[in-house]
Amino acid sequence: MVHNLTVAVDDELWEQMKTHSEIRWGVVMKNAAKEKLETLKILKEATIKTKLTEKEIEKISIEIGKKINKK
Repeated sequence: MVHNLTVAVDDELWEQMKTHSEIRWGVVMKNAAKEKLETLKILKEATIKTKLTEKEIEKISIEIGKKINKK
């Protein structure tokens, strides 16, 4: 089964996206969601038995996300 998702973007972002009509933005959004879910899965597995605070875990999550986005 396939589900549709509507994403709202501001005018500035929309104008930039329109300049790249060759890009399938729905695919970009889908891939971003998959990457985020994979990051969350890894983070959950890594923190199940941790003594880190929630704030420390959040900081690590942000750093992981930045590194993934650079790929």
